[in-house]
Amino acid sequence: MKRWQVLIVALALASGPFDSGGLAPALAQGEREAEGGANACPVGWMIEAARAGFASGSPAYRTYLAALLKESGLTVPLDDLVRAVADERDPALLEALGAALAARASHAEDPALVQGLLDRAVLDGDPALRAAAVRALRATGSVETMSALGGGVTYADLARDPASEVRAAVVDNLVAENRDVYGGRDARVAAAAVEVAAASPDPVIAGRVLAEISMEQASADAVATLTGTLVADAPELRAGAALALGSAPPSSASRHALVERYRDERDPTVRRAILQAIARLGQARAIPTLRSLRGVAPELDAELDTWLDVLALGLQEWHLILREKLKRTRGEPT
Repeated sequence: MKRWQVLIVALALASGPFDSGGLAPALAQGEREAEGGANACPVGWMIEAARAGFASGSPAYRTYLAALLKESGLTVPLDDLVRAVADERDPALLEALGAALAARASHAEDPALVQGLLDRAVLDGDPALRAAAVRALRATGSVETMSALGGGVTYADLARDPASEVRAAVVDNLVAENRDVYGGRDARVAAAAVEVAAASPDPVIAGRVLAEISMEQASADAVATLTGTLVADAPELRAGAALALGSAPPSSASRHALVERYRDERDPTVRRAILQAIARLGQARAIPTLRSLRGVAPELDAELDTWLDVLALGLQEWHLILREKLKRTRGEPT
């Protein structure tokens, strides 16, 4: 059975009781419209089947349909898929079709295939469709793709979008790409996160992209930018910059900047972020630095002492240190 037939069968089964009388004509009509060859697929029928499923199916079923579309995107006529992405007006279906096109571009090692998707992310008048076009690029190596296309569209550009849903999609993409594609170790994603934070008019979004993306491979310029961001006006941005510095390559300059900021800071959330950053930068070697900060903010000395206790355990991996810290903060047995 061809992929488009699987899609229509799946739709029929999930939409209600199995109706072979209604399903057979649909398959026969699709067969007549297919243009020969083992992998031929009538794109129009596939899209309409998916459209009905997205409209009436459960969230799990919509996820399943999106996966089928993404797989089918590797074999359907390319011109039809590109045209479908350009013409689609339903955000959920645009995201699914765009993801199929992005997968095709990755498989073919042809970044130019997603140019139309990037154009929609920038130029479409509907913010829901712009956000869908951005989400379609999730976990695809999109930072590298944008660079290969000459940087005409970057995540920093998209982070300036007036619609919050577009800006949120930018952060979601970068977080997923950092985690799922590069395992938290890519200088380009780190640089893109710093650029997005600098470009975004939303300090909450900017702070989140810094807090959630590892800076293990960040360049010296990126680290310098993060250090400067420690004195930003918005506390969300200062906290994000602190957490980002904690995951950056350890340096005495970063440690000094965090210590000085802790002494001058007045926001307790930012101070907590700085304590975590200092602990992550030095781990057990950070114990003397943290001890020197006792009494600077007496209301946070209990938090500081918890970090000291955890670091004294000598755990070698940050995720183990953080897990132990969270257990103690929640009062769980150790």
